[in-house]
Amino acid sequence: MMIPHPFQQWFRRACRPLFVILCLVALPACNEQQAAPPPPAPPPAPVRVAPVLQQEVKQTATLVGTVEPWKRSVVASEVEGLVQAFPAEEGMKVTRGQLLARLRTETLRIRLDSAVALYRESGARYQRAKRDLNRVRVLFQRELVTQKDFDAAVAEEAALKEHLSQLEADIRQVRDSLNKSKVVAPFDGWITQEFTEIGQWVEEGGAVVEMVDLSRVQIEVPLPERYVSHIQIHAPVTATFDGLPEFEARGSVFSLVAQADRAARTFPVKVAIPNPALAIKSGMVSRVTFRIDRPHQGIVIPKDALVLRGGKQFVFRVNEGIVEQLPVTAVLHVDDLVEIEGPIREGMTVVVEGNERLFPGQPVRVLDAPVEAPGNDP
Repeated sequence: MMIPHPFQQWFRRACRPLFVILCLVALPACNEQQAAPPPPAPPPAPVRVAPVLQQEVKQTATLVGTVEPWKRSVVASEVEGLVQAFPAEEGMKVTRGQLLARLRTETLRIRLDSAVALYRESGARYQRAKRDLNRVRVLFQRELVTQKDFDAAVAEEAALKEHLSQLEADIRQVRDSLNKSKVVAPFDGWITQEFTEIGQWVEEGGAVVEMVDLSRVQIEVPLPERYVSHIQIHAPVTATFDGLPEFEARGSVFSLVAQADRAARTFPVKVAIPNPALAIKSGMVSRVTFRIDRPHQGIVIPKDALVLRGGKQFVFRVNEGIVEQLPVTAVLHVDDLVEIEGPIREGMTVVVEGNERLFPGQPVRVLDAPVEAPGNDP
């Protein structure tokens, strides 16, 4: 048995109290570490919300078309002649019957004077032939003239009468040509193009000006084949225009062409739009919205409330400051709204901003009062 050295015995006796003191000091620190509170929970997530609504839903399709004038006419001259006056100008607004051009008429007036003089001469000869016929008739009844003389008198009177009718027709024709030497506007509208000028010769049927009627316009829209069965004549439409921000017009379908474009497989549909203020111009780009099904009642939410994650669709409902995830199915997108199906009903509140970072059961803080869902103006 090994006997400890006296120094070792002394060291052990000296270190034992020091060890006890160190243990007493370290024990409270260990208790404090074990009793430390858990870290604080994250603050509620800030969100904006909107109410779930039940309202009438109308499925629509918006297609691009081009504005055309209700009437477009190339106004022509019915007679040939030299342009003597041309007050028409491009961009001018004219009314029906207003003078557009006047041709030189001196030659026509000379022809008229000649025709009138010849008519008067023939009229005098006709009156004499009538008197001669009356005398010959009396003599023939008394058997003082032959049948041949009587027949000659009858033929002369008839021939002069027909000649007089022909001359009267010639006079009407010359007067008609005089009237046609004035080219007038066939309807109220705007002049869009000039085809002649003072001093220029215009052939019979030659173009003078082009006019358009913009009191109402027509919009031709290429309609895809899948919508054809949904569009009816007189169906109401709304139209907006790229060149007229914040302007919306209402009209109706007045023509649906039954022949499709073979390349595009679209059917031309024409829409009539009133244009009393003449704000809509020919050639403008228009976006026409058609109703393609019958209106029905549906549950709708703002499109921003719909969350797509992991191939699933859902919304976050706010209930007493906690969000609940509800699976839904989008049925129809209409403007800024989405018709949905699922365990959701009118009056619930759903998150429309901040929902992309939420998870079920998370507390939220609504930043302001529920926003009004779009499309529900009174």
